[in-house]
Amino acid sequence: MLRIGICDDMSDMRFLLRYKLERILEARAIESELFEFSSGDRLLGWFSRHAGELDFIFLDIEMEGSNGMETARYLRSMDKNLQLAFVTAHPDYVFDGYSVGALGYLMKPVTDQQLEDTLTRAMAALYLNAEEMFLCRSNGRLYRIPKASIKYFYSEKRLTT
Repeated sequence: MLRIGICDDMSDMRFLLRYKLERILEARAIESELFEFSSGDRLLGWFSRHAGELDFIFLDIEMEGSNGMETARYLRSMDKNLQLAFVTAHPDYVFDGYSVGALGYLMKPVTDQQLEDTLTRAMAALYLNAEEMFLCRSNGRLYRIPKASIKYFYSEKRLTT
């Protein structure tokens, strides 16, 4: 399952991106779960409690509070394998996207072809990093844990820590 976050302060932009993504994912028969966030601060708050639950995030650049670039830097510090793409109406920050390892910098309105290309690159990157990740399920959720961050597992009475 591919878990995708959409972070944009404009609800109509989130809706449009979600609609386009759902069409593409359905056509490719890719099981997915989409999460929406109305600000970088909301995304960061959620992510701090749900680390490893997202595979890919589309970020708007200009938002109130933490902008997309600040949000991306924080996300990257928490998860180096998280795939990021910027979606914005402003080309001013295009080169800053390289500093956080973004897969793409998409100009609004995003075309279906741009989304498909970016999604393909994200899935390829996730596949290449798969050997570095330990996947586990808990309470019906799938988590990606970098193997390098695992020190040990402890199991007692059907509970693994």
